[in-house]
Order: sequence, then C-alpha cells, then structure tokens
Amino acid sequence: MDRREDCIMLRTSDMMRRLGRPARLAAVALPALVVAACGPPGDSGDDTPASDPFAGVPADGPPPEIGPAPPGYVPTAASAPSTDIWIGRLERTSEALALRDLANATDRPGYDNQPSFAPDGSALYFVRAVDSTQTDVFRYLPATAATERVTRTETASEFSPTFIPGQEAFSAIREARGRQHLWRYGPDGQDMGAVFATVEPVGYHAWADARTAVMFVLGDPPSLWTGDAPAGTAQAVADHPGRSIHRIPGTASVSFVRKPPDAEWWIERLDPASGATERIARALPNREDYAWTPDGTILMADGPALFAWMPEAGDWRLVADLAEDGRGDISRIAVSPDGERIALVRERAG
Repeated sequence: MDRREDCIMLRTSDMMRRLGRPARLAAVALPALVVAACGPPGDSGDDTPASDPFAGVPADGPPPEIGPAPPGYVPTAASAPSTDIWIGRLERTSEALALRDLANATDRPGYDNQPSFAPDGSALYFVRAVDSTQTDVFRYLPATAATERVTRTETASEFSPTFIPGQEAFSAIREARGRQHLWRYGPDGQDMGAVFATVEPVGYHAWADARTAVMFVLGDPPSLWTGDAPAGTAQAVADHPGRSIHRIPGTASVSFVRKPPDAEWWIERLDPASGATERIARALPNREDYAWTPDGTILMADGPALFAWMPEAGDWRLVADLAEDGRGDISRIAVSPDGERIALVRERAG
C-alpha cells in the first residue's frame, strides 16, 4: 500500500481505539509483549492435512470475528492511486547492472501494484483494484503476457501477496471492514484462513523462513513484529519501520527501512531469532521501496531513476533514468528469484 494507504490504515486503527475496540496488540506496540499460543495445530477439528505446517485455525486463537465496519470507515481501495506494473530484464556486467526491454504489463487506468514473483519465476502476483471498494490478487504470466484473476473475495480486499517458503501457498494482508490480518491462500486463490488471529492491524509483511513472518503492524508509531505461525507467538522487535520488508537472499535474515521522524533512513538487517538489527546501507533520501537481487545487490528508485547498491562498492550507482518516457516515478520493485526479471511500479501518466 502506498503512503496515502498508510494514512487511511492509521486513521482506521485510531478509530477502532476511539470506539473502544480492543487494541489487539497493535494500538501500542510493546517490545516485550508476546502473544501466547492457545493450542497446538490441528486440535480444533479442522480438516487441514497433517502435513500442512500451519493449523487450519490459527495457533494463537480462533479465527477473528469481523463485525460491522466502524463509522466513517473508508476501504483502502477507495483512494488507491492509478499505477502500472512494468516488467523488464536485468543484465549484469562485470561492474554494473543494466535495465533492458522494459514494457508496461498492465497498462490500464486504476490500481495495479504490489508485485511479487512466484518462487519459480513463472508468474508475477500483484494486487488490482477491481472497483472503488475492493482489491483482489491477480497474476501476470510473462511467457504469454496473459493476466489471470487469482482471488474473488467479495467481503474483503487483499494486499501484498507473498509466497511462503516451502509451501504451495501465498500470504496476503486481508482487509475486511476496517480489520487487517495476515491471511493464507492457495496458489490459485483458495482461502486457507488466517495466519494469526490476534496480531492486527497488519499493513505489510515478509517471510524469514517457512514459519517466521515479519510484519509491519500499524500504530502510532508503527512497529515491526516477528511471529512464529505454527506456534502462534509474536513480539515487537523494532519501531518506525517502512513498508518494504524483504528476506535477504541466501539468509534467514530480513531487511527493512527504519524511518525515524528526525533522522536519516537506513536499510537495516533483522535477525528474527534474536531481534537484533544492524545497518546495511543508507536509504536514498525519503525513499523506502527497494528489492534485493539474488547476488546481494539492493535496487532502489528516486523519482523515475533506478539505482543499485552493491556490497563491494558501498554506494548507490545509477542503473537507468526513465525520465524521458514521461511515464511517472518508480515506487515498488520486485526481482525474480533468478535475478533476470524486474517489475517496477510506476505512476500512471495523466
């Protein structure tokens, strides 16, 4: 979700507090707070296969009950900006990266955003606003240039589809009448239920491994949480995170941008097991969206220009400046698992 969406979600969280609804772990993020598991997976009579590492019912409690929307609630989709997803090729020389064959994969008025490649790179999952109140998950197939609808959730919207390591499933943020939970779906959109019942409102997330989620939880300020899905435990580990959270290739660590209100923003490494963080690279000024390539290069945009940070160089170097095509600034970025394709979200011109 973009910065305007962040504001909507923050207002929604504030409304819930004013209405007296329990904070549900998100109104005030306390670093030492831990969500206790209510029981082991599979003891609630669900029909989830025994081989499934997650319970059909979240381990931290029964599935969340979604009541009426609070007064004044506005779905995030209502103010989603008009954006397109562009796909191109990444080529590496001995000293630099190059962007080739960039083309608009969605090219329509409306919100197409939050791209994420499938583990085998055969599909790009993304979120599309189907009307002014709802978003669903779609996928783009680079081999055929076909676009397919994945979810058809009439009572909720999905955001930030992200495949779960080791599973034939992806997770997404499910927004329903002002409540935001981390949810699980089969690769073709099958509803597999909530991942956590008590951690909310979740805005963004990534997976450190097959069981550990790292989540941006809305609040004032927002906080970064780690959660063990099969165990049903979660705790806050950092404050002032940005929305772009990624597993660092080849590791069990996760990166995020820390955005303190009166200091420089840095891309930081988080060890989910210990909660320890360390700085990796200074973010480009006031920028929070980035992605990793498999070899450890970080890609980040500033306006219509794409930059790369390479560990051996230790600074940001220009990859491509797309200002000449007049098609808008770059925000979110995704790179295919083999590092050969890149997806860029850009503002839609006009």
